[in-house]
Amino acid sequence: MSGLFVSLEGVDGAGKSTLAHHLRRRFEEQGREVVLVREPGGTALGEAIRTLLLRREEVVIDPEAQMLLFLASRVQLLETVILPALDRGAVVLSDRFHLSTIVYQGIAGSLGEERSVRVCSAVLGERRPDLHLVLDLPLELARERRGKEVDRFERSEEFLARVVEGFRSTSGLPGDRIVRIPATGAPEEVARLAGEEVDRVVA
Repeated sequence: MSGLFVSLEGVDGAGKSTLAHHLRRRFEEQGREVVLVREPGGTALGEAIRTLLLRREEVVIDPEAQMLLFLASRVQLLETVILPALDRGAVVLSDRFHLSTIVYQGIAGSLGEERSVRVCSAVLGERRPDLHLVLDLPLELARERRGKEVDRFERSEEFLARVVEGFRSTSGLPGDRIVRIPATGAPEEVARLAGEEVDRVVA
């Protein structure tokens, strides 16, 4: 059985973690091995980069440097965790992947979508998810769900509004399969819709 690589995308508070656990249970009931990963993170290098990017706000990081740090974490995760899991036929569910870089640093940030697409494509090549599930949630609801703790990317409401619109508009890298799912419903309904999209890829 061939491996399957699915990324879960959207603004913080959209329900990515909840959906990941629903999909994990669904695949495990089918007898599949499931590997959950998060971006940035999942390796010693990735977790160090995550802390630097999300928690060390006293460290000023240029937007281009942010993108390259995310990509460094991503490549390490690909080579040491994701690709070996896919080779043995597992399902990999990733909380974020390169769409988040294109949206956060490119569309919502100062780098622009074209430049972020070009760099991500050069670094990743074909090492990408089979499916990107984008959870579409209005910013007001995302704000209510995500709680009070925020990182350096969540402090500006104007920035987050651009993030929401970016996830609605981006086509990612050439060849990306992107499906947008309304995330305003109950978690079970969101999981049902996501499961149907996954089935279309597997079929």
